[in-house]
Amino acid sequence: MASSIRAQALFLLLGAAAGFALGLFYDLLRPLRRRSADAFWDLLFCAGAAGLCFCLAMRAENGRLGSGQLMAALGSLGLYEQLVSPILSPIFEKSAALVGKAWKSTEKSTKNFYFLAKKLFPKTNK
Repeated sequence: MASSIRAQALFLLLGAAAGFALGLFYDLLRPLRRRSADAFWDLLFCAGAAGLCFCLAMRAENGRLGSGQLMAALGSLGLYEQLVSPILSPIFEKSAALVGKAWKSTEKSTKNFYFLAKKLFPKTNK
């Protein structure tokens, strides 16, 4: 049984929203990818993209990801990368740098607390 035009339009809009969400997820992971040399963040993005495609396919009536949905997702991902990403990427980079600085200061204060505790309580085990 064929889907109605309204259902097909809804699936195309879901595909476009999925592409936009993937672009945002990629931009959120970009500062982390630049600061580390491992491929963990790339694998996380791939797993997220596969999971999103799986959820879209399971949402469809026949359980298959249609080519229209896939094209809508790829098109909106491309539009996101060209129009929105240049605006949001610097914001994410600066926020990642601030979080990194906060993490470093927390790490230093934790080490200072550890040495103070060792000095005050020398007989305690680690």
